[in-house]
Amino acid sequence: MAAIHVKRDSFFARFKPRLSQLFYHKLVKVGNKPRPPSDKDSVSGPGKIDISKWRKMDSRSLGITRVMVPSSPYTLLKILRSRGFEAYLVGGCVRDLLLNRPPKDFDVITTADLNQIKKQFHRCIIVGRRFPICRVHIKGSVIEVSSFKTLAKDSEEKEKFLVSQMPRGCDKFDLNLWKNSMHRDFTVNSLFFDPLNYKIYDYNNGMKDILELKLRTLVPAHVSFTEDCARILRGLRIAARLGLSFSKDIESAIHKHVSSILSLSTFRIMMEMDYMLSYGAAESSLRLLHRFHILKILLPIQAAYISRQTTGPKQRTMMLMKLFSHMDELVSCDQPSTCCLWIGLLAFHQALLNGPQHPFVVLTFGCVLYHQSWVDGLRFARKYCQPLVSFDPETSDPYEFISDDEVAKKVTMLARRVINSIDVLVDIDTLHKTMSKFSGFPCRGLVFVSKNSAHGAAQLFHVLAHKVETYDKGRSSFEMNHQLLGKGDALETRFALGKIIMNTMGCTVNLDNHFGPPENVHFTPSDSCLQKANAKSSTSQKQNAYTEEKVEDIEILGTSGLKTEGPTSNSKKKNAAIDKEIKDFAATDHSIGKPEEMRVSDSPTQELMTTPEPCLHNGNHNRNEKLPSQLEAQNANEKVNVVAEVEVDQSTFKEQSVNRKEKWKQVLPLSSLFK
Repeated sequence: MAAIHVKRDSFFARFKPRLSQLFYHKLVKVGNKPRPPSDKDSVSGPGKIDISKWRKMDSRSLGITRVMVPSSPYTLLKILRSRGFEAYLVGGCVRDLLLNRPPKDFDVITTADLNQIKKQFHRCIIVGRRFPICRVHIKGSVIEVSSFKTLAKDSEEKEKFLVSQMPRGCDKFDLNLWKNSMHRDFTVNSLFFDPLNYKIYDYNNGMKDILELKLRTLVPAHVSFTEDCARILRGLRIAARLGLSFSKDIESAIHKHVSSILSLSTFRIMMEMDYMLSYGAAESSLRLLHRFHILKILLPIQAAYISRQTTGPKQRTMMLMKLFSHMDELVSCDQPSTCCLWIGLLAFHQALLNGPQHPFVVLTFGCVLYHQSWVDGLRFARKYCQPLVSFDPETSDPYEFISDDEVAKKVTMLARRVINSIDVLVDIDTLHKTMSKFSGFPCRGLVFVSKNSAHGAAQLFHVLAHKVETYDKGRSSFEMNHQLLGKGDALETRFALGKIIMNTMGCTVNLDNHFGPPENVHFTPSDSCLQKANAKSSTSQKQNAYTEEKVEDIEILGTSGLKTEGPTSNSKKKNAAIDKEIKDFAATDHSIGKPEEMRVSDSPTQELMTTPEPCLHNGNHNRNEKLPSQLEAQNANEKVNVVAEVEVDQSTFKEQSVNRKEKWKQVLPLSSLFK
């Protein structure tokens, strides 16, 4: 089997020698200069821990300021501090700030116990059994707050061991932070950040591992994964998103503990998979899951497909990876989608595996979802259908002539097949039946997608499953509304699906600004089989002639895609014609109706033909338990526009509403170290 390589972010590689040198000049060693300990503040013992590696850093020297922390977690920290408790940002948010990435969320840890935390905030609930935390609603956001005391109570034996390892005269302040860091999954997640005092605390060389893009566990990996096998999925997700490499210890432990994933609850698996696929790292996550033989447990059909595509003398381009790669371009940690988007993509691809379609049918399918109108979608596909992109085995002969009536029938049939394909993700019997077509590939019989989530994804395709010619919802804007996408709005999710499919089929259309100039519409070369512009088959000529009758001719230059001509009179006429048609699209009244809502169903394939509303809830789980993308959606307003009041140098200023992505482009957290 050919190896599937994971893309690595090599940004730091060129600067590593200089970076390391400058970085350690900016560190203050906690172990070398501890605060003068008193009898109350010190712990004596003959321990073996080398505290010379403990470090305290000024966050400003690393480019991290208070402005980069949203108002909700910052306010929460100030409230806890004003009540006499210590409080810090902890975990992945600190890691992401150092890497100049927008954190998915901000977690807080404090010296207050859970009941004390609850007393400080009006809207606060305690959740979790094994490791309870407080979920605090503040300033329109939900912040998860844990307690140092919870860890100590949950792991008394481990606490005694850690204390026995401490050296004589160790500062109690550092001891508490170090003990908590040792309970975390990976070194890159063991950092603490105090934004009120600009301090970052590192007790496990977490910063060094971040700079080296290395993923390591705090304890031997096999011990860590035995304690919590979900750390395997979490580690793969972090590595996929940040481009981290694994230590040999972790690689060996993952292979050894792969089967332990079956012991996780379906809700936990769904949560981890949603983290992987909804936040902008779906393609790399799938590659890592396949590399470590986990994909064949979670998504066996997709694992069998990848194995077949990567074996043999000639490797073929994988449409599945193309789909998720284009999805990654639309979503990110601070602008995620709901699970219905990736469930829909899995089902769409599965439907093509079961019944390959003409490339024009696939393109039209995406165009109709994108324009949310059969007439507009078909007209657009006819105008920009050349050159057609083919995938093996998902598409059929691209030279076959196909009329509008045939396209309508095939699009309708494809939509129904997509709906039926969703059953594979929720029904064990259907999964086994489908896997019987892949001889030689095992099936563990695990399904983790809830029926409600599957039903919600199925409803996205309902509009194409019956009388597609009458579909004329239309759009008033072709700019992606990430707030609605994060809430699971059906119209916006269909729009995203359409754009992903169009891009995958080679039609990289940029219509974000209400149909921009015609040069924004182009085709790009693909590794897939492209229809040659000089193909002389009779069916191809017939198709081209039919296209010319429907719309104005567009010149195709070789196989390099759709291009505009030089500054000739004919070119100007064609560009003017295209521009006129694009303006006609934009001028048409395609008002967006009220966001659709979905009813809960027992089966994703029942009631599909009569209920057009989407449901993105998770039926098999507690109503209070929500997937990560759904929790993100609760406060989408604050995620898109951040209006923060922060105190800097004892003065207060208001941060204007800014787009989060623009803000992160302006700040370069480790750039000062490169100078």
